[in-house]
Amino acid sequence: AIVEHARDLDIALKPTTHFYSETGSGITAEVDGKKLIIGNKGWLIDQGIKVEGLLSAAGKFAEQGKTPVFMAIDGKEAAVFGVADKPRLNAAQAIQRLQKLGVQTLMVTGDTEKTAHYIAAKVGIETVIANAKPEQKLAIIYQFQKEGKKVGMIGDGINDAPALAAADVGFAIGTGTDVAIESSDMTLVHGDINKVAEAIQLSTDTIKIIKQNLFWAFGYNTIAIPVAAMGKLNPMIAAAAMALSSVSVIVNSLRLNKA
Repeated sequence: AIVEHARDLDIALKPTTHFYSETGSGITAEVDGKKLIIGNKGWLIDQGIKVEGLLSAAGKFAEQGKTPVFMAIDGKEAAVFGVADKPRLNAAQAIQRLQKLGVQTLMVTGDTEKTAHYIAAKVGIETVIANAKPEQKLAIIYQFQKEGKKVGMIGDGINDAPALAAADVGFAIGTGTDVAIESSDMTLVHGDINKVAEAIQLSTDTIKIIKQNLFWAFGYNTIAIPVAAMGKLNPMIAAAAMALSSVSVIVNSLRLNKA
């Protein structure tokens, strides 16, 4: 987002050297002989940078639902950027549909507390875990699985890839990173997370109809086979009943088209 904004302002992007990226934290690089450190507050502090002079502006960004991104040049605090993290289209509707299906929803994000709660409030999520690194997201999924729960994960970034792979079902946003898409089980091509609720509903309906079809098929055979074995079932009636059984299974299955 920062690079795109620079391009929008027609700022020439200079080549970098000694580039290093720490997943979930930030980056370091050299540009024009100056050492740049960009990332979250913890990343700069770990590099020995004092960020007290940027905290006030960072707090204002967080209250607006923006993620603060800190920058230091040659070991000194230099700037803080606010990256807007807007809810996806129909996100609130999607969360509401999931909750109606009995799905427990959580927001586990690397954003700050204020930013995470701001976005969560807009989409209707009550449980929020902020400042989460990739390994923390992974640990949360493993914990739910140990409790016997089935876990679905929706993500689009590099930081989400391990959790997407570990979840029982990983849903990647189609407009996200390639590694997230490769790590997931399903890709939401247009980025519409409403499709997650639709997928869950469709799978639930499919299992329900399969069980119904098995019930009627076993029921039919349980009754008809002993009667036929005793010679009390006319072959024509048996053939018609078998055809009717097959048709009923097909018709029942076609109900999925209306789901």
